[in-house]
Amino acid sequence: MSFWPPDVTVTVDWFTHIFTAVAIAFALRSHRKVALAMAFGAMAPDLDALLTPILFVAPQLWFLDHRTFSHSLLLGLPWALAVTWVFQRPAILRVWRRLFRVDVALPMDRTIVLPVLAGVLLHILMDALTIQGPALFAPFSASRFQLDWFYFIDIGPLAVSSLLFVLTLWKLGPPKLRTRLIAVLLVVVLATGALRGVTKAEVVAAEPGATVIPTQNPQTWWTWRGLPNGSLEVSLVEAGRPSRLFLETYPLLRVNGSPGGLDPARIVAESTLDFTAFTLNAYAVALNATRLPDGSWWLGYFDPVRKAMTRFSGTENAFSPEDLVIVIASDGRVASVTWP
Repeated sequence: MSFWPPDVTVTVDWFTHIFTAVAIAFALRSHRKVALAMAFGAMAPDLDALLTPILFVAPQLWFLDHRTFSHSLLLGLPWALAVTWVFQRPAILRVWRRLFRVDVALPMDRTIVLPVLAGVLLHILMDALTIQGPALFAPFSASRFQLDWFYFIDIGPLAVSSLLFVLTLWKLGPPKLRTRLIAVLLVVVLATGALRGVTKAEVVAAEPGATVIPTQNPQTWWTWRGLPNGSLEVSLVEAGRPSRLFLETYPLLRVNGSPGGLDPARIVAESTLDFTAFTLNAYAVALNATRLPDGSWWLGYFDPVRKAMTRFSGTENAFSPEDLVIVIASDGRVASVTWP
């Protein structure tokens, strides 16, 4: 199992985060030091991507996943200040000046703390507008907070911010052009959000009671809802279109064998760090439970929403239908944990 969705690994849009922070600093008529500190604060949270490969070896370390500790209200500022300090080392500044012909030297004193914090909070707020939002209280809670207004990345903001990134780093074109592009970026972000807001309202009206999340296409949304029979209905719908593009139903619990002893086994399994790590990136949790001949329980957890997504896209792993398998021995201990 890939611990995070394939698209997450390529959706670190530093450009939009950085230039939105800089635009706000300029709008407030802040001087260069404040704007630069806000830029570092806005950039730092996504450098957690350097640590997430650890999860391939130890997936239970959920607090190292993307949008966790570095996007936390508790640890975000210390992380951003540490990143800023590293970037301010003379050797790194020399490389930066040589490659990009831009000076990012920043006096490391107490006056930068507040603008760095402002950049971090702005980054967290923007990520909370997307799907799979930040874990605001990591490492004490794995709960994510998101409004699902945007996809991980949207084409319009990415296109404008990428152009702005190139022009700024290599100092191409007049300064007035870059200032105007910052204004264009803000307009594009707002327009993208407004479009998604309209289509989301249409889908919510057509699918009452369902949870909805965006896709890369502003017109299409994944929806899911619990059914009275204990199943989860997952569908892909398009705003303004009466028929669904995709529909699947999954039982949330399937038990093979006598259910006796299942509840205590689940309590043990679902108190593990592995289960917490699994739920961090899951929309819903379903379970295939099998009572083994020796009295132990084989518990195969999976996310039916993600399963529907992979089935629709043709990327489903038919050989590993579960995302996490925990075997609880008859004496109540965790016998094994497997991430297929």
